[in-house]
Amino acid sequence: MTFQDYLQHYLSTPEIIYFVLVSLGVNIVIHFILITAAKIKSGAFEKKHRKKIIADSYEEYSESFYELVFSCTSILLFISIYFWLDLDYFDLEREAREIWQKYQDILLLGFIILSAVLNSIVDRILVPIRKISDEKRSTLRMMGMLYMMIIFLYIKFIYEDNNYDTILFYFLTLMIGRFVYFDASVKEFGQSMKRLLFSVPILLLELLTTAVVALYGFSTKYLLRSNGVVGSLFIAHFFLIVEIFILMRTGIFRRICGCKWKQNKKEAEDVWEAEEMEEIEE
Repeated sequence: MTFQDYLQHYLSTPEIIYFVLVSLGVNIVIHFILITAAKIKSGAFEKKHRKKIIADSYEEYSESFYELVFSCTSILLFISIYFWLDLDYFDLEREAREIWQKYQDILLLGFIILSAVLNSIVDRILVPIRKISDEKRSTLRMMGMLYMMIIFLYIKFIYEDNNYDTILFYFLTLMIGRFVYFDASVKEFGQSMKRLLFSVPILLLELLTTAVVALYGFSTKYLLRSNGVVGSLFIAHFFLIVEIFILMRTGIFRRICGCKWKQNKKEAEDVWEAEEMEEIEE
């Protein structure tokens, strides 16, 4: 199949509509899970503080989920491009094929840089991530690599496809290097592992999202195995990001949680403080 054939397939109706509805439904369910988790957490605090705890916790949980989705999508993007070109999925012209074979290492580095830039554009401009710290953001991007390790292992041992063996060992080496660098102390290693463990629930939600969307997509033949499993997962994540953008802009779940962060953090804190004072006076 040529690139035009794939494009025509993924834009065909009503298949694209059904897929969007399913992925949107999964997205909505995930948001309600995050709201429920925020409410459960608020139960450990005094009643007068629960409203703010729910809003703060939901913002932290949702932004963590978004950041992990963005990170996974950026990794899926550069891996997809690499394998599409390396395995010649789109029947490249002879000249283009020669250029790829000659400069593929440089081009791979360029794809990695491009994916990192796109990740930053998405989480700072399209869907601004403001609540979580840079340290948390770094941990979630590390989780994105762990996510890809799980996907690669699934492809190798369950799907029985060995095309990704080289990149699998690359990610394994990269993850080990991320934690065991030459000047790392035992304390720093322990802190990194602790932050990673705290992010496991978000990783499980991302894996759940991927599993449901992939199950529907592959079973209905909307997601094609012929363009690579990773490539199809990237396409699925593209839809997820668009839906996250729409849900974030509508602010429906923020309003459900009583989030008051639309202006800026300082103004929101002033609003919460004023409301708490009113409750105390009552």
